[in-house]
Amino acid sequence: MNRPSPAEHDTPWVEIRQAILELEAAGVDSPRLTAEVILARVLNWERPRLIARLHDRGILSEAGRHEFRMLIRRRAAGEPLQYLTGEQEFYGLAFLVTPAVLIPRPETEILVEKAVALARGCPGGIRFADVGTGSGCIAVALARTLPDSRGWGADISMAALAVARENARRHGVAARVGFVNADLLEAFPARPGFDIILSNPPYVSALDAPALPGHVRDHEPHTALFAGNSGTEIYRRLVPQAVARLAPAGYLLLEIGCGQADAVTGIVLREGLSQVEVFADLQGIPRCLAACRMKAAP
Repeated sequence: MNRPSPAEHDTPWVEIRQAILELEAAGVDSPRLTAEVILARVLNWERPRLIARLHDRGILSEAGRHEFRMLIRRRAAGEPLQYLTGEQEFYGLAFLVTPAVLIPRPETEILVEKAVALARGCPGGIRFADVGTGSGCIAVALARTLPDSRGWGADISMAALAVARENARRHGVAARVGFVNADLLEAFPARPGFDIILSNPPYVSALDAPALPGHVRDHEPHTALFAGNSGTEIYRRLVPQAVARLAPAGYLLLEIGCGQADAVTGIVLREGLSQVEVFADLQGIPRCLAACRMKAAP
């Protein structure tokens, strides 16, 4: 890149250009986009507004310039962009995220899509539970899409629950979605009460930790990622708890890891669920498992 002309001094473009060099040297993908997103966050602007004013002088204060450079250094060191901006889109909604929660991912939207499809046939709305709610993205997206629904989000992390409650407030569903500090479903009575139970639980084997990308392994919460050496430990605890709390003809929807479809299918069948279906994500990887608690025979 050429050195800035005197007319370009004190413009956002000068800072963006230097940030691109730093991010490129660190091997960060999409360095210009990343720099623009971070600077827009510092200015509290939408990115198109920043792009339109890249060459305007006097926009950045000294404090803003310092904050931007600090955030660029953190991104270059591997910290996820979402933790730096404090936001991630999920199911068409902008969610607050912090290092206390797993960053919502597009493949998890499959859980919401399948729950919405199942709920359409339930007049009067559904009662649901989101186990390991994290940022609350599943529970909040479901409640926003189904205005007659009521639900709960459970998480073992108090810090995660604070994020989830804020997301419910931001998206106008706090009156219909409650959050509880609990290990899986233990806070709820062991009797049929939910039409749908959803979970994106920890499912990465601890043995696979070295193979994870550094920005995931080193920055996202391990309690939301890892589940023992097999990766299926949480399913073995969660599924029987869910069976006891599902209403007749209720559904359990689980996100699963790559290569886990057969193992998790075996778990849900042994616990008495049926009509098992597995759905693939956009990469063709089996990612969501749905199973039904059948009604008792008359």
